[in-house]
Amino acid sequence: MESALEVTIRTQGEIWFASRELGRLADTESYFLNTALYYAFGLASGRYIDRSFNPTYLDDTAEIAQTVYVSPAAPIGRGEGTANRITSTYNTNTDDYATVNYSAEKDPDAGKNLPTFGRRRVLGHGNALRCLLLGRGIPTDELANSVPGYIRLGKKRGKAKLAIERLNVDSDSGEFSLGHPIGVYDSDRMPTGNLITKRMRPTPLIVQATYEGEHVVLRRTDGANEHNEEDREDAIRLPSDVEFLKMKR
Repeated sequence: MESALEVTIRTQGEIWFASRELGRLADTESYFLNTALYYAFGLASGRYIDRSFNPTYLDDTAEIAQTVYVSPAAPIGRGEGTANRITSTYNTNTDDYATVNYSAEKDPDAGKNLPTFGRRRVLGHGNALRCLLLGRGIPTDELANSVPGYIRLGKKRGKAKLAIERLNVDSDSGEFSLGHPIGVYDSDRMPTGNLITKRMRPTPLIVQATYEGEHVVLRRTDGANEHNEEDREDAIRLPSDVEFLKMKR
């Protein structure tokens, strides 16, 4: 592991996707999965037209997964880092990407009043989330130059602004606490305890866990003494084998 970045994602408008559906409510969690961030950062690209309706994450990231690891993005600070959430009610036509048009004689819904209604809870302007980029065999400057200034996320392609901070990378071994959420399938290591997961689609998250073994230690490059106990507590620790969907490859 040669380079690492801390990327702050700050929403510039509404970002919506259905993390969970509770009756008529489609709720957007304040986490961005790395299944979306690889595409948003321009590290992977999918098919413009998909007639198979099967995920292609493994194929789309085959050339980059072992070189760059992008972690899921988690809210910053307390209160899950959510500064602004907006709930709206809609009662309108269907939100499908394509609508089948029938002749008046063959329309199966002729004479039926079928409104589409429900509620959406979305992330509004000003929400801050943070993810990590780890580069293997990539200089820090090269990794930093690959990060765009803005990205778009969610079903309606909401805009978000990115800010990066370079991190120092060290290695260590022994027992450690996970310092940032990772995907359930991103490491072969099994947690030894203190496990908290979060169910999301298409992949769950490991939000908190204790591990044993080799791991990377990430610290901010602010001149802090790495031997200081407070700095040791602030360090972010991840399993050394983290790789996007590693267990699925």
